[in-house]
Amino acid sequence: MKSTYITVIGSLPVNFDLDQARHLGPVIASANTNKSNYFDYATVNSEINMQDMLNSPSFKNSTILAPEMLYKKYIFFSNTCCLPEFPGLTSFDIDPNKCTPQTLSLLLAVYLRQTIIFLVGYDISNPTELTRLKSIALANPDCKFMYITNPPRTYQLDDLPNGYCDNFIKFQELIDNAKQK
Repeated sequence: MKSTYITVIGSLPVNFDLDQARHLGPVIASANTNKSNYFDYATVNSEINMQDMLNSPSFKNSTILAPEMLYKKYIFFSNTCCLPEFPGLTSFDIDPNKCTPQTLSLLLAVYLRQTIIFLVGYDISNPTELTRLKSIALANPDCKFMYITNPPRTYQLDDLPNGYCDNFIKFQELIDNAKQK
């Protein structure tokens, strides 16, 4: 059964039990920033991160997705896969080999067609990352993008019709409700 929710763990360290997010649906890690947790998927586009992830016990059961050039070097590892072709990348000016892993994770979440994408530890302080997030959100109006943060809340996504901001307390409440079902 397809889940309604997916959680993208960005490039910032997170002080939250990320294993709990798996009660809502799949969790995608952005490279190896939060490697003390277990993830369903992880995206990577650098060889150093790929090697670290393949040697890390927390990524042993994760599907590690990489751009084609990097994937071809690690094709013989059972948990590596090639990232799918994302439609419209040229219009976003995104190169999967050079963008950040959190952008790759966001693209993968959209590709998997979940209804609500939770962004946890997602770095929007970088103007390029914020612009990419907004562009991807505008191109996918049927998907809701929920930025999870500690107070104070950010207003940087308020101009998006499908962009929302909430805190970890509300996120935990949603997880607790999912556990009861």
